[in-house]
Amino acid sequence: MLQEIQATSKQQLSELISDNTDLGYYRIQKIIKSRSVKINGARVGADVNVSAGDVVYVYLPDREKDGIEVVYRDDNILVVNKNAGIEVQGEGSLTERINNILTDAVAVPVHRLDRNTMGLVVFALNKTAEKELLDSFKERDIDKTYNCVVVGAPARPSAKLKAYLFKDAKKSLVYISDEPKKGYLPIETNYTLLKRLGELSLLEVKPVTGRTHQIRAQLAHIKIPILGDGKYGINKVNRRFRVRTQLLCCTKVTFHFRQGTLKYLDGKSVVLNIDLTQYYKK
Repeated sequence: MLQEIQATSKQQLSELISDNTDLGYYRIQKIIKSRSVKINGARVGADVNVSAGDVVYVYLPDREKDGIEVVYRDDNILVVNKNAGIEVQGEGSLTERINNILTDAVAVPVHRLDRNTMGLVVFALNKTAEKELLDSFKERDIDKTYNCVVVGAPARPSAKLKAYLFKDAKKSLVYISDEPKKGYLPIETNYTLLKRLGELSLLEVKPVTGRTHQIRAQLAHIKIPILGDGKYGINKVNRRFRVRTQLLCCTKVTFHFRQGTLKYLDGKSVVLNIDLTQYYKK
């Protein structure tokens, strides 16, 4: 939550926050360093002086609102469950909220999920882990598995989908083609039908490539759009089931490290158990 504080005299920023909140010194310093403070509309990241009349906005962790579900943690990495409706990075983001709570490390995200996609997000807790994780994601040595609820049923219980994707950054949309075209990049997505849910289906999805909106657009392309997807889905069906965000969740992350500091994670899977049927009206 945001708290507005008006300075009445010249003093240090940390002193002003301390006088107007119940936060301790180290937590205040953490909030300042994470750039969760604005003075007269300008974000700051240092314990500067304020003057009488300055208006200070402080982002304060709300225990109920900002409760972070930690699925796995060790000295090098942190894996949390991201809710729908929050960005991984930016103002008020998952990263900002985590770093407002952590007191012994700074968490840096090494991959991202769409704002309205739920599930596992991996953070590095030191520079060595950050480099190894980023390299591993870049080389596709980390496998991500998703579950999603789709409208209809796939023609086959499992399949390897190959197509081509074009990203229109201005419209924030992607387009799928079965044939190669100029500007289109190859994509591959594997799915398995887990369960029929009446006119809906629950799928397990494993993207081989990692393009923007790949899973959402590719499933819509084969006529089984994700329930709740406002860009690629069927809005009248979304309204009928009272779902406003896509029911897509990253449920498993499997690490592969043949060497380096994170070699102890080689072959380890972090799993999130979640029932996506709770998110729509049956």
